[in-house]
Amino acid sequence: MSLPLARRTPTTVVTSSYCRQASKLSTSLTYCQDLVKKRDYEHYLSTLLVPKDARAGAFAVRAFNISIASVRENSSDSNISRMRLMFWKESIDQIYKAIREYKLTKQWLNQLIASRESRLSDNPFSSINEAERYFDDTLSPALFLILQCLRVQSVDADHAASHLSRAQGLVLLVRGIPYFAQQRKVLLPMDLCVHHGLTQESIVRREVEQPLRDVVYDIAGQAHIHLEKAVNMRERLPKAALSAFLPAVPCRLYLDTLQRRNFNPFDPVCSRREANLAAKMAWKKFRGAY
Repeated sequence: MSLPLARRTPTTVVTSSYCRQASKLSTSLTYCQDLVKKRDYEHYLSTLLVPKDARAGAFAVRAFNISIASVRENSSDSNISRMRLMFWKESIDQIYKAIREYKLTKQWLNQLIASRESRLSDNPFSSINEAERYFDDTLSPALFLILQCLRVQSVDADHAASHLSRAQGLVLLVRGIPYFAQQRKVLLPMDLCVHHGLTQESIVRREVEQPLRDVVYDIAGQAHIHLEKAVNMRERLPKAALSAFLPAVPCRLYLDTLQRRNFNPFDPVCSRREANLAAKMAWKKFRGAY
């Protein structure tokens, strides 16, 4: 004898639909977390410390930015890279619907794509000012979006985010020297290289002479200035904004290590993952600092 089928009441339908949607969101969040953990471990740790109600949106923003940034890395053909970025442009509306609960500004999602599209080659920056503008364009929008996930609207927070993004970008520029040298590529600003007599060939050959240290010193010094400006604005920021600025912690730690190693980017110590980084960031958050 067969049992009668359960009647599908409106409540049953709504609950079933909610469970399917919740399952999809959980799977998407897991994917975003795994991607950020694999490709950007420092931002993975800092995003874990974002309040729970904003964490899913923050991981989505970080994962989206990683996907956009990897377009150039995955192809040496600028035309193919441009086509892939076009796909992301066309996907913005769909992505935007998925994260509409955070009321994110679509302009910043588009800016993340446009800024990457403006530089699809691995040519050196013409000047440190050009490098700073590029990092502001490529990194600041992600921070602006995370601030929106945190429901923060503050001109001071936006200014601090811009300074932190420039500091992070300049640090990435220095940290990337060994990686790009291995590929016989140099991205360092040409104005600084010319001023200090640093040749691209000497970088590719990993020659750690005074010209290299001087160029790295100048870049690190400018990164430090922007980092200090971001940190000095802390007291003017809404409390809810502070967790968005925890990436300042590994930025400062790297600059300190670089200084101790006499501005040698090829020193193995500079390439090591910072010990107890998660605990250091958690301590900063506990203190209401970054």
